[in-house]
Amino acid sequence: MLKDMIHFYRVESLDAVRAFYGDILGFRLDKDQTQCLIYDAKGTGKIGFCLHFPKAPVNQSCITLVYESKAAVDDMYQHMLAHGFKPEQPSVNDAFGIYHFFMRDPNRLLVECQVFL
Repeated sequence: MLKDMIHFYRVESLDAVRAFYGDILGFRLDKDQTQCLIYDAKGTGKIGFCLHFPKAPVNQSCITLVYESKAAVDDMYQHMLAHGFKPEQPSVNDAFGIYHFFMRDPNRLLVECQVFL
């Protein structure tokens, strides 16, 4: 029986991962494996970041964080601005029925914050 699922991403800096996903987003560190950090994404799944994976283009994946309301997406947008990030302006995407914005984390991974409308 399946117990859990972890999505792994290759990064250049685990310190940047700690600062962004731990300090700014507030994810709980689940395991520190020296070469990999695994975070619990607020009980919705796990996300791992590793130094040892082969380098791949950063535009082949997107980490999407789903929020409960449009106001929560707007709050996260303001939170990212306050921490010096430059996310795209939040907008409605009618084709997918979402309100969202994109930005890059410190390792240049694409992160989307969204709510389903």
